[in-house]
Amino acid sequence: MKPFFYSLYVLLLIIVMIPKEKLYYAFESTLSQYHLFISDEDISNGLVYLEANNGEVLLDNQKIAVIEHIQITPLVLINKLTLSSITFSPLYRSLIPGKVDTIVFTYSLLHPLSVSIQGDGDFGHCDGNIDLLEQKVTITFDATAQLGRYPLLVSKLHQAEGGLIYEDTF
Repeated sequence: MKPFFYSLYVLLLIIVMIPKEKLYYAFESTLSQYHLFISDEDISNGLVYLEANNGEVLLDNQKIAVIEHIQITPLVLINKLTLSSITFSPLYRSLIPGKVDTIVFTYSLLHPLSVSIQGDGDFGHCDGNIDLLEQKVTITFDATAQLGRYPLLVSKLHQAEGGLIYEDTF
């Protein structure tokens, strides 16, 4: 029984000692390769997670969205990135839903070659997967009436058994 508690204690120490701000800046650095930047956010570092509030998303120096809440939770075996209350600029609302309530990206060491995606917003609900090996994104949207309000988005989707599918490579 003692080895279990020692292992749990070491795992908790690792989680607390992870440099969460460096993870966030690495995330921003990855976005910068695609000319995406998050600016003016307030960062607070907790014991188990990092939060950033009220970040403006810029694409080629043009404001495209505001993310009210970003939370990075590095739990070693399962890591989560949660984006909450995303409001897009009116210029992009014909392509992208105007408001996204939450998007959760989950990476698990049990499935190291994929990242799970779940989202909710003006469009309804979506589930997806990022295949890191094939560099492919697949997102399944529920066929809802709300999704019909975004004709440019719907034009990029194709019908399948589970709903409307968006696929792309990066």
